[in-house]
Amino acid sequence: MRRRDFFGVAALAAAACRSRPATKPNFLFILADQWRADALGVAGNTFVKTPNVDKLASEGVRFANAYSPMALCTPTRASLLTGVYPITHNLRGNVYKIDTVFGDPQYKLEPHYPGLLKSHGWKTAYIGKWHLGEKDPGFFDYYNGYNSQWPHWLGERDNSPYRPDVETEDAMRWMEENQEGPFFLEVSYYPPHDPYNPPQRYVDMYEGQSIPHVEYYAACTAIDWNIGRLLEKVDKLGLRDNTVVIFVSEHGETFAERPLSTNKRVGYEESAKVPWIMRFPHVIPHDEVYEGGVVTIDLMPTLLDLAGIPIPARVEGHTRLPELLKGDLGWKQPVIQMNVTQPRVMGGPYDERMVRFEEWKLILRKFTPDAPPETKAHAAELYNLTADPGETQNVFESPANRAKVTELAGYLRKWGEKIGDPLSVELTSPLTG
Repeated sequence: MRRRDFFGVAALAAAACRSRPATKPNFLFILADQWRADALGVAGNTFVKTPNVDKLASEGVRFANAYSPMALCTPTRASLLTGVYPITHNLRGNVYKIDTVFGDPQYKLEPHYPGLLKSHGWKTAYIGKWHLGEKDPGFFDYYNGYNSQWPHWLGERDNSPYRPDVETEDAMRWMEENQEGPFFLEVSYYPPHDPYNPPQRYVDMYEGQSIPHVEYYAACTAIDWNIGRLLEKVDKLGLRDNTVVIFVSEHGETFAERPLSTNKRVGYEESAKVPWIMRFPHVIPHDEVYEGGVVTIDLMPTLLDLAGIPIPARVEGHTRLPELLKGDLGWKQPVIQMNVTQPRVMGGPYDERMVRFEEWKLILRKFTPDAPPETKAHAAELYNLTADPGETQNVFESPANRAKVTELAGYLRKWGEKIGDPLSVELTSPLTG
Protein backbone atom coordinates (compact mmCIF):
# COMPACT_ATOMS: atom_id res chain seq x y z
CA MET A 1 0.00 0.00 0.00
CA ARG A 2 1.33 3.43 -0.93
CA ARG A 3 2.06 5.87 1.91
CA ARG A 4 -0.62 8.27 0.64
CA ASP A 5 -3.22 5.50 0.49
CA PHE A 6 -2.25 4.28 3.95
CA PHE A 7 -2.89 7.66 5.52
CA GLY A 8 -6.18 7.98 3.64
CA VAL A 9 -7.36 4.63 5.03
CA ALA A 10 -6.12 5.58 8.50
CA ALA A 11 -8.08 8.83 8.38
CA LEU A 12 -11.25 6.96 7.39
CA ALA A 13 -10.72 4.46 10.19
CA ALA A 14 -10.25 7.24 12.72
CA ALA A 15 -13.40 8.95 11.48
CA ALA A 16 -15.35 5.70 11.87
CA CYS A 17 -14.38 5.62 15.56
CA ARG A 18 -15.75 9.11 16.22
CA SER A 19 -19.35 9.59 17.26
CA ARG A 20 -21.65 12.14 18.81
CA PRO A 21 -21.24 12.59 22.56
CA ALA A 22 -23.26 10.20 24.73
CA THR A 23 -23.54 12.63 27.65
CA LYS A 24 -24.11 16.35 27.91
CA PRO A 25 -20.75 18.06 27.32
CA ASN A 26 -19.50 21.23 28.93
CA PHE A 27 -18.71 24.20 26.71
CA LEU A 28 -15.88 26.70 27.14
CA PHE A 29 -16.45 29.38 24.50
CA ILE A 30 -13.59 31.90 24.15
CA LEU A 31 -14.36 34.96 22.04
CA ALA A 32 -11.77 37.59 21.07
CA ASP A 33 -12.34 40.95 19.43
CA GLN A 34 -10.48 42.00 16.28
CA TRP A 35 -8.08 39.02 16.20
CA ARG A 36 -6.95 38.42 12.61
CA ALA A 37 -6.99 34.90 11.24
CA ASP A 38 -3.30 35.17 10.35
CA ALA A 39 -2.23 36.28 13.83
CA LEU A 40 -1.49 32.72 14.93
CA GLY A 41 1.67 30.66 14.69
CA VAL A 42 -0.37 27.66 13.59
CA ALA A 43 -1.73 29.74 10.69
CA GLY A 44 1.79 30.30 9.37
CA ASN A 45 2.71 33.53 11.15
CA THR A 46 6.43 33.27 11.89
CA PHE A 47 6.75 35.98 14.53
CA VAL A 48 3.55 36.06 16.62
CA LYS A 49 3.76 34.18 19.92
CA THR A 50 0.57 32.17 20.47
CA PRO A 51 1.73 28.85 21.95
CA ASN A 52 -1.50 28.03 23.77
CA VAL A 53 -3.87 28.60 20.87
CA ASP A 54 -1.44 26.77 18.58
CA LYS A 55 -1.50 23.80 20.97
CA LEU A 56 -5.29 23.94 21.10
CA ALA A 57 -5.36 23.70 17.31
CA SER A 58 -3.08 20.65 17.41
CA GLU A 59 -5.58 19.00 19.76
CA GLY A 60 -8.63 19.79 17.65
CA VAL A 61 -9.74 21.28 14.34
CA ARG A 62 -8.75 24.66 12.91
CA PHE A 63 -11.14 26.16 10.39
CA ALA A 64 -8.67 27.73 7.97
CA ASN A 65 -11.27 29.65 5.96
CA ALA A 66 -13.70 30.97 8.57
CA TYR A 67 -15.40 34.32 7.97
CA SER A 68 -17.56 36.56 10.09
CA PRO A 69 -21.05 37.28 8.71
CA MET A 70 -20.28 41.01 9.06
CA ALA A 71 -16.93 42.51 9.99
CA LEU A 72 -18.35 44.51 12.88
CA CYS A 73 -18.80 43.73 16.58
CA THR A 74 -22.49 43.92 17.50
CA PRO A 75 -23.95 42.38 14.32
CA THR A 76 -21.52 39.46 14.45
CA ARG A 77 -22.16 38.86 18.16
CA ALA A 78 -25.90 38.71 17.47
CA SER A 79 -25.25 36.30 14.59
CA LEU A 80 -23.07 34.07 16.76
CA LEU A 81 -25.88 33.83 19.30
CA THR A 82 -28.69 33.18 16.81
CA GLY A 83 -27.08 31.43 13.83
CA VAL A 84 -28.58 33.89 11.35
CA TYR A 85 -27.19 36.73 9.22
CA PRO A 86 -27.50 40.39 10.25
CA ILE A 87 -30.03 40.92 7.45
CA THR A 88 -32.27 38.44 9.30
CA HIS A 89 -31.84 39.53 12.93
CA ASN A 90 -31.71 43.19 11.79
CA LEU A 91 -28.84 44.33 14.03
CA ARG A 92 -26.53 45.97 11.51
CA GLY A 93 -24.56 48.44 13.61
CA ASN A 94 -22.87 48.71 16.98
CA VAL A 95 -25.08 49.62 19.94
CA TYR A 96 -24.30 51.99 22.80
CA LYS A 97 -26.23 53.54 25.67
CA ILE A 98 -29.18 51.16 25.52
CA ASP A 99 -30.03 48.64 28.22
CA THR A 100 -30.39 45.60 25.95
CA VAL A 101 -31.27 44.68 22.39
CA PHE A 102 -33.20 41.64 23.58
CA GLY A 103 -36.93 42.21 23.71
CA ASP A 104 -36.72 45.14 21.29
CA PRO A 105 -39.24 44.26 18.54
CA GLN A 106 -37.08 45.74 15.76
CA TYR A 107 -34.53 42.95 16.33
CA LYS A 108 -35.18 39.24 15.81
CA LEU A 109 -32.86 37.59 18.33
CA GLU A 110 -34.79 34.52 19.42
CA PRO A 111 -33.93 31.72 19.84
CA HIS A 112 -30.28 31.86 20.89
CA TYR A 113 -27.88 29.26 22.21
CA PRO A 114 -27.60 30.50 25.83
CA GLY A 115 -31.37 30.28 26.26
CA LEU A 116 -31.62 26.90 24.55
CA LEU A 117 -28.78 25.43 26.60
CA LYS A 118 -30.21 26.76 29.85
CA SER A 119 -33.66 25.35 29.06
CA HIS A 120 -32.06 21.94 28.47
CA GLY A 121 -30.22 21.80 31.78
CA TRP A 122 -26.93 23.63 31.29
CA LYS A 123 -25.65 26.16 33.81
CA THR A 124 -24.65 29.25 31.85
CA ALA A 125 -22.21 32.08 32.45
CA TYR A 126 -20.93 35.07 30.52
CA ILE A 127 -17.82 37.10 31.41
CA GLY A 128 -16.33 40.05 29.52
CA LYS A 129 -17.29 42.27 26.61
CA TRP A 130 -20.94 41.85 25.56
CA HIS A 131 -21.69 44.73 23.16
CA LEU A 132 -25.40 43.96 23.01
CA GLY A 133 -26.51 46.43 25.65
CA GLU A 134 -25.36 48.04 28.86
CA LYS A 135 -27.21 45.70 31.26
CA ASP A 136 -27.47 42.02 32.08
CA PRO A 137 -29.69 40.48 29.36
CA GLY A 138 -31.25 38.19 31.97
CA PHE A 139 -30.75 34.73 30.45
CA PHE A 140 -27.40 33.69 31.97
CA ASP A 141 -27.16 32.08 35.40
CA TYR A 142 -24.08 34.23 35.97
CA TYR A 143 -23.35 37.46 34.11
CA ASN A 144 -20.27 39.62 34.62
CA GLY A 145 -20.14 41.56 31.38
CA TYR A 146 -20.12 45.07 30.00
CA ASN A 147 -21.20 46.58 26.73
CA SER A 148 -18.02 48.01 25.17
CA GLN A 149 -15.29 50.65 25.31
CA TRP A 150 -14.21 49.87 28.84
CA PRO A 151 -10.45 50.33 29.30
CA HIS A 152 -8.26 47.24 29.14
CA TRP A 153 -6.75 48.20 32.49
CA LEU A 154 -8.54 48.73 35.79
CA GLY A 155 -6.25 51.70 36.40
CA GLU A 156 -2.87 52.83 35.15
CA ARG A 157 -1.15 50.63 32.60
CA ASP A 158 1.26 48.15 34.22
CA ASN A 159 0.38 49.56 37.66
CA SER A 160 -3.09 48.03 37.96
CA PRO A 161 -4.79 44.75 37.05
CA TYR A 162 -5.11 43.96 33.35
CA ARG A 163 -8.80 43.36 32.72
CA PRO A 164 -8.38 40.10 30.74
CA ASP A 165 -6.35 38.66 33.66
CA VAL A 166 -9.19 39.52 36.06
CA GLU A 167 -11.81 38.06 33.72
CA THR A 168 -9.81 34.86 33.41
CA GLU A 169 -9.60 34.50 37.19
CA ASP A 170 -13.36 35.01 37.45
CA ALA A 171 -13.94 32.38 34.77
CA MET A 172 -11.66 29.85 36.50
CA ARG A 173 -13.47 30.44 39.80
CA TRP A 174 -16.89 29.92 38.16
CA MET A 175 -15.69 26.80 36.38
CA GLU A 176 -14.47 25.30 39.63
CA GLU A 177 -17.73 26.09 41.42
CA ASN A 178 -19.77 24.54 38.61
CA GLN A 179 -17.52 21.65 37.62
CA GLU A 180 -20.29 19.09 38.15
CA GLY A 181 -21.87 20.52 35.00
CA PRO A 182 -23.02 20.45 32.43
CA PHE A 183 -22.01 24.06 32.00
CA PHE A 184 -21.66 26.65 29.28
CA LEU A 185 -19.08 29.36 29.99
CA GLU A 186 -18.35 32.16 27.55
CA VAL A 187 -15.30 34.34 28.15
CA SER A 188 -15.21 37.37 25.86
CA TYR A 189 -11.93 39.29 25.74
CA TYR A 190 -11.85 42.85 24.41
CA PRO A 191 -8.18 42.76 23.27
CA PRO A 192 -6.56 42.62 20.82
CA HIS A 193 -9.03 45.39 19.90
CA ASP A 194 -7.42 48.83 20.09
CA PRO A 195 -6.10 50.63 22.07
CA TYR A 196 -3.14 48.28 21.85
CA ASN A 197 -1.75 48.57 25.36
CA PRO A 198 -1.01 45.08 26.70
CA PRO A 199 1.28 44.48 29.69
CA GLN A 200 4.81 45.55 28.86
CA ARG A 201 6.18 42.06 29.47
CA TYR A 202 4.42 40.88 26.31
CA VAL A 203 5.74 43.80 24.28
CA ASP A 204 9.25 42.95 25.53
CA MET A 205 8.88 39.45 24.06
CA TYR A 206 9.04 41.05 20.59
CA GLU A 207 12.04 43.27 21.37
CA GLY A 208 14.62 43.50 18.61
CA GLN A 209 12.27 42.38 15.87
CA SER A 210 11.22 44.74 13.11
CA ILE A 211 7.49 44.07 13.39
CA PRO A 212 4.79 46.61 12.50
CA HIS A 213 1.94 47.02 14.98
CA VAL A 214 3.96 45.18 17.62
CA GLU A 215 1.59 46.08 20.47
CA TYR A 216 -1.30 44.49 18.58
CA TYR A 217 0.56 41.20 18.38
CA ALA A 218 1.70 41.56 21.99
CA ALA A 219 -1.99 41.90 22.91
CA CYS A 220 -2.66 38.62 21.08
CA THR A 221 0.09 37.03 23.16
CA ALA A 222 -1.44 38.45 26.35
CA ILE A 223 -4.78 36.85 25.51
CA ASP A 224 -3.06 33.62 24.48
CA TRP A 225 -1.52 33.42 27.95
CA ASN A 226 -4.96 33.76 29.53
CA ILE A 227 -6.38 31.11 27.20
CA GLY A 228 -3.61 28.84 28.42
CA ARG A 229 -4.73 29.46 32.00
CA LEU A 230 -8.31 28.51 31.14
CA LEU A 231 -7.21 25.32 29.41
CA GLU A 232 -4.96 24.39 32.31
CA LYS A 233 -7.92 24.84 34.68
CA VAL A 234 -10.04 22.52 32.53
CA ASP A 235 -7.32 19.90 32.82
CA LYS A 236 -6.82 20.35 36.57
CA LEU A 237 -10.55 19.86 37.13
CA GLY A 238 -10.46 16.65 35.10
CA LEU A 239 -12.90 18.07 32.54
CA ARG A 240 -10.88 17.82 29.33
CA ASP A 241 -12.59 14.78 27.82
CA ASN A 242 -16.12 16.13 28.31
CA THR A 243 -15.54 19.80 27.48
CA VAL A 244 -15.94 21.37 24.06
CA VAL A 245 -13.46 24.25 23.76
CA ILE A 246 -14.18 26.89 21.12
CA PHE A 247 -11.93 29.80 20.20
CA VAL A 248 -13.17 32.35 17.68
CA SER A 249 -12.94 36.05 16.90
CA GLU A 250 -15.58 38.58 15.86
CA HIS A 251 -13.60 39.97 12.90
CA GLY A 252 -10.11 40.99 11.91
CA GLU A 253 -8.03 44.17 11.64
CA THR A 254 -6.80 46.06 8.55
CA PHE A 255 -4.55 48.64 10.30
CA ALA A 256 -5.97 51.19 7.82
CA GLU A 257 -4.01 49.47 5.04
CA ARG A 258 -7.13 48.77 2.95
CA PRO A 259 -9.45 51.19 1.15
CA LEU A 260 -12.73 52.08 2.84
CA SER A 261 -11.46 50.91 6.23
CA THR A 262 -9.56 52.11 9.27
CA ASN A 263 -9.56 48.69 10.93
CA LYS A 264 -12.50 46.48 9.77
CA ARG A 265 -15.88 46.61 7.96
CA VAL A 266 -14.62 45.31 4.60
CA GLY A 267 -14.44 41.94 2.86
CA TYR A 268 -10.66 41.77 2.48
CA GLU A 269 -8.98 38.86 4.26
CA GLU A 270 -7.43 40.92 7.06
CA SER A 271 -10.86 42.18 8.11
CA ALA A 272 -13.25 39.44 7.05
CA LYS A 273 -11.44 36.25 8.02
CA VAL A 274 -11.23 35.03 11.61
CA PRO A 275 -9.61 32.24 13.61
CA TRP A 276 -11.96 29.43 14.63
CA ILE A 277 -10.67 26.41 16.53
CA MET A 278 -12.62 23.61 18.22
CA ARG A 279 -11.44 20.82 20.51
CA PHE A 280 -13.51 17.91 21.80
CA PRO A 281 -11.39 14.83 22.49
CA HIS A 282 -12.60 11.50 21.08
CA VAL A 283 -15.45 13.15 19.19
CA ILE A 284 -14.00 15.55 16.61
CA PRO A 285 -10.62 15.09 14.87
CA HIS A 286 -7.39 16.32 16.38
CA ASP A 287 -4.59 18.18 14.59
CA GLU A 288 -6.77 18.65 11.53
CA VAL A 289 -7.47 21.64 9.30
CA TYR A 290 -10.94 22.18 7.87
CA GLU A 291 -10.03 23.81 4.55
CA GLY A 292 -13.60 24.44 3.40
CA GLY A 293 -15.23 27.81 3.77
CA VAL A 294 -17.44 28.44 6.79
CA VAL A 295 -19.20 31.45 8.28
CA THR A 296 -19.28 31.81 12.04
CA ILE A 297 -23.08 31.61 12.03
CA ASP A 298 -22.28 27.89 11.61
CA LEU A 299 -21.00 27.82 15.16
CA MET A 300 -24.44 28.05 16.81
CA PRO A 301 -25.96 25.02 15.04
CA THR A 302 -22.72 23.06 15.48
CA LEU A 303 -22.78 23.80 19.20
CA LEU A 304 -26.43 22.73 19.48
CA ASP A 305 -25.70 19.58 17.52
CA LEU A 306 -22.93 18.68 19.98
CA ALA A 307 -25.35 19.35 22.84
CA GLY A 308 -28.03 17.13 21.28
CA ILE A 309 -30.48 20.02 21.06
CA PRO A 310 -32.67 20.34 17.93
CA ILE A 311 -31.53 23.16 15.64
CA PRO A 312 -34.28 25.78 15.20
CA ALA A 313 -35.78 26.00 11.72
CA ARG A 314 -34.87 29.68 11.31
CA VAL A 315 -31.13 29.04 11.66
CA GLU A 316 -29.25 29.94 8.47
CA GLY A 317 -25.91 28.47 9.49
CA HIS A 318 -24.95 24.84 8.96
CA THR A 319 -23.87 22.40 11.64
CA ARG A 320 -20.39 21.18 10.78
CA LEU A 321 -20.49 18.24 13.18
CA PRO A 322 -21.47 15.57 10.60
CA GLU A 323 -18.56 16.65 8.39
CA LEU A 324 -16.17 16.61 11.35
CA LEU A 325 -17.31 13.12 12.33
CA LYS A 326 -16.71 11.88 8.78
CA GLY A 327 -13.46 13.77 8.28
CA ASP A 328 -15.04 15.59 5.32
CA LEU A 329 -13.18 18.88 5.62
CA GLY A 330 -13.33 20.44 2.14
CA TRP A 331 -15.43 23.16 0.51
CA LYS A 332 -19.20 22.64 0.48
CA GLN A 333 -20.84 26.03 -0.06
CA PRO A 334 -19.72 29.56 -0.85
CA VAL A 335 -19.25 31.94 2.06
CA ILE A 336 -21.11 35.25 2.10
CA GLN A 337 -20.38 38.38 4.09
CA MET A 338 -22.36 41.61 4.22
CA ASN A 339 -20.71 44.86 5.28
CA VAL A 340 -21.22 48.56 5.71
CA THR A 341 -17.87 50.26 5.14
CA GLN A 342 -16.22 52.65 7.56
CA PRO A 343 -17.99 55.98 8.10
CA ARG A 344 -16.05 59.04 6.95
CA VAL A 345 -13.55 56.96 4.99
CA MET A 346 -13.63 57.76 1.25
CA GLY A 347 -17.04 59.37 1.80
CA GLY A 348 -18.49 56.24 3.42
CA PRO A 349 -20.30 54.36 4.74
CA TYR A 350 -21.29 52.25 1.72
CA ASP A 351 -23.01 48.91 1.43
CA GLU A 352 -20.85 45.96 0.42
CA ARG A 353 -21.32 42.25 -0.27
CA MET A 354 -18.58 39.62 -0.48
CA VAL A 355 -18.75 36.04 -1.77
CA ARG A 356 -15.97 33.48 -1.77
CA PHE A 357 -15.89 29.94 -3.14
CA GLU A 358 -12.67 27.94 -3.07
CA GLU A 359 -9.84 30.17 -4.30
CA TRP A 360 -11.98 32.97 -5.79
CA LYS A 361 -13.49 36.00 -4.07
CA LEU A 362 -15.84 38.66 -5.44
CA ILE A 363 -16.55 41.97 -3.66
CA LEU A 364 -19.34 44.26 -4.87
CA ARG A 365 -20.22 47.70 -3.49
CA LYS A 366 -22.96 50.25 -3.99
CA PHE A 367 -21.66 53.81 -3.94
CA THR A 368 -23.79 56.91 -3.57
CA PRO A 369 -23.92 59.43 -6.44
CA ASP A 370 -21.80 61.89 -4.45
CA ALA A 371 -19.06 59.36 -3.64
CA PRO A 372 -15.56 60.62 -4.47
CA PRO A 373 -14.12 59.51 -7.85
CA GLU A 374 -11.52 57.23 -6.26
CA THR A 375 -14.26 54.87 -5.09
CA LYS A 376 -15.01 53.76 -8.66
CA ALA A 377 -12.01 51.44 -8.70
CA HIS A 378 -13.54 49.58 -5.77
CA ALA A 379 -17.08 49.03 -7.06
CA ALA A 380 -16.30 45.47 -8.17
CA GLU A 381 -13.23 43.43 -7.22
CA LEU A 382 -12.25 39.87 -8.06
CA TYR A 383 -9.31 38.05 -6.51
CA ASN A 384 -7.72 34.65 -6.96
CA LEU A 385 -6.54 33.90 -3.44
CA THR A 386 -4.27 31.07 -4.53
CA ALA A 387 -2.34 33.16 -7.02
CA ASP A 388 -2.75 36.41 -5.08
CA PRO A 389 -3.28 35.75 -1.35
CA GLY A 390 -2.58 39.39 -0.53
CA GLU A 391 -5.46 40.58 -2.75
CA THR A 392 -3.24 43.02 -4.60
CA GLN A 393 -4.44 42.36 -8.17
CA ASN A 394 -8.07 43.08 -8.94
CA VAL A 395 -8.79 40.88 -11.99
CA PHE A 396 -12.48 41.72 -12.31
CA GLU A 397 -12.08 43.36 -15.71
CA SER A 398 -10.14 40.49 -17.27
CA PRO A 399 -12.18 38.85 -20.07
CA ALA A 400 -10.70 35.51 -19.05
CA ASN A 401 -12.55 35.77 -15.73
CA ARG A 402 -16.05 36.52 -17.03
CA ALA A 403 -17.31 33.03 -16.28
CA LYS A 404 -15.91 33.15 -12.76
CA VAL A 405 -17.56 36.51 -12.10
CA THR A 406 -20.88 35.14 -13.32
CA GLU A 407 -20.50 32.04 -11.15
CA LEU A 408 -19.73 33.95 -7.96
CA ALA A 409 -22.38 36.57 -8.67
CA GLY A 410 -24.84 33.74 -9.17
CA TYR A 411 -24.05 32.36 -5.71
CA LEU A 412 -24.56 35.78 -4.16
CA ARG A 413 -27.78 36.42 -6.05
CA LYS A 414 -29.22 33.05 -5.03
CA TRP A 415 -28.32 33.80 -1.41
CA GLY A 416 -29.93 37.24 -1.62
CA GLU A 417 -33.14 35.83 -3.06
CA LYS A 418 -33.32 33.11 -0.43
CA ILE A 419 -32.48 35.26 2.57
CA GLY A 420 -34.35 38.39 1.53
CA ASP A 421 -31.47 40.73 0.74
CA PRO A 422 -32.51 42.96 -2.17
CA LEU A 423 -29.09 44.62 -2.35
CA SER A 424 -27.40 41.32 -3.26
CA VAL A 425 -29.92 40.86 -6.05
CA GLU A 426 -29.44 44.44 -7.24
CA LEU A 427 -25.64 44.26 -7.26
CA THR A 428 -25.51 40.91 -9.06
CA SER A 429 -28.28 41.39 -11.63
CA PRO A 430 -26.01 43.09 -14.21
CA LEU A 431 -23.54 40.20 -13.84
CA THR A 432 -25.94 37.27 -14.01
CA GLY A 433 -28.51 38.39 -16.58
